[in-house]
Amino acid sequence: MNCRDFRDVADSFLSDELLTETNHEILQHLDTCPSCRAEMAIRRELRGSLQAAFDRAPDLQPPPDFAARLRERTRLAAADAGRDGSFSRRWLMLAAGVLLTAGLAGAIVRNRVTTPVDALARDAIGDHWNCALKNRKVRTPVPLEEAAQRFDSVYRVLLKAPPDEVSTPGGPVRVVDRHSCVFGTRRFGHVILEYRQHVVSLLVTTDDERPDGVALPPDVAPQLHGAAVSGLSVASVRGGRHAVLLVSDLDGRELTQLSTTVSVPVVNQLVSGLTRVAPTALATLDPSMVLDRLLRRGM
Repeated sequence: MNCRDFRDVADSFLSDELLTETNHEILQHLDTCPSCRAEMAIRRELRGSLQAAFDRAPDLQPPPDFAARLRERTRLAAADAGRDGSFSRRWLMLAAGVLLTAGLAGAIVRNRVTTPVDALARDAIGDHWNCALKNRKVRTPVPLEEAAQRFDSVYRVLLKAPPDEVSTPGGPVRVVDRHSCVFGTRRFGHVILEYRQHVVSLLVTTDDERPDGVALPPDVAPQLHGAAVSGLSVASVRGGRHAVLLVSDLDGRELTQLSTTVSVPVVNQLVSGLTRVAPTALATLDPSMVLDRLLRRGM
């Protein structure tokens, strides 16, 4: 197993979803690869912190008597099924009730968390921890101009955006460093910022939600990705084929406000550059695709 294969199955390994033989291959690889060991430690910490955050949220817990009531209904339904030798109407109603309960639980989660802590947000947090907070154990960053030539021309926008200093209602934001780096299999354009003695990462990467080959119009309302993980929050805005994310230990409200001031102008520049390069891209966009995008984002 090589490093790329490991990254493809790392989350499945942590979820105990793999065959025993594959688990052995991963363990053998981790014995010989310090970089993947460090990445595995980061992934495990992020997953543990996310689980702990949900466990501490009282509104996401089932009622105290839920398990007892479910066991009693199951027992009664099983008794009915045993008497007539087939699945009874009551048993079917129980199954429907379980599905309804699961649906209601899902609705609670959706209402409590604006956007799930998805793979993009987890990678952004991992890159911030690994790179901006100086815990780098995997891969050396490269200059933005080199990354623009080798990987994605949009990284060139980050040479000047955001400016070296940005005024915000909460105080100035200053640029500390600009480069391109990788966490897992995802490459970022990375601008490290300082804001009120907090380290903030502005990250630009390909948008996982965009349909292949289509540049969607900007979606510049900042979206907060779930609860804080390891004390870090993520806010994102979308533009063209890319997402711009802010990661920091700021609280969600302040990070969202900062995203409006700092990230939205970057998105506008990304979309402006796209329009100059491919002026017909947005004009030929299928309206139904735009509507589907807005519905999926809950707007």
